[in-house]
Amino acid sequence: MVDIGNPSEWCLNLSRILEEHNIKATVFITGVVADLHPECVFLFNSNIDIGSQTYDYVDLTTIADYTIQLEEVTRGKQAVDRAGNLSSRLFRAPFRSTDQNIYSLLSRANIAADFSYEHQYNIFLNDKVIKFNAATYDAPAFSAANVTSLLTTTEPVIYEFSNALSTEYIESCISRVALNSVRFVSGSDLAAFNLTERA
Repeated sequence: MVDIGNPSEWCLNLSRILEEHNIKATVFITGVVADLHPECVFLFNSNIDIGSQTYDYVDLTTIADYTIQLEEVTRGKQAVDRAGNLSSRLFRAPFRSTDQNIYSLLSRANIAADFSYEHQYNIFLNDKVIKFNAATYDAPAFSAANVTSLLTTTEPVIYEFSNALSTEYIESCISRVALNSVRFVSGSDLAAFNLTERA
């Protein structure tokens, strides 16, 4: 997740780490960061899915007007797409906060995968919402040592980092998890179809 701080340097370092370790991942970027720092989108190679998080990283449930909610979602996606010359179809709601409008908002914004939830992710296919179980962990609250204890799970483990964490910390976590022959996947792998189409 990229939304604050010095995003350019952080994204450059993260992209190098992921490439050096040959790791697939998904990076979610706010629209305002994509507009101000387009390199945060185009630095990542084709192993990395790029998703959006609204334009201003706002809690959608605090917006009473559906039209303004839709504008936040679509502007965020459009900024990410424009910055990377791509078509991204992944979304993660800021603060994991969604309401009854989320399916309509994402459908209208041409987003096919929603990673806003703690115990699931949703794929929109043929006008249907398909829910998949997943275990989601926030990196600072759940160390790499704990993640390796989950290797026997049959559902995907989503391990979340934000750019509030140093890339050195992220690399140490990735390296430790990788020692256990974990297969790293992107959102596209989980959906079984391409969610980031690059020009």
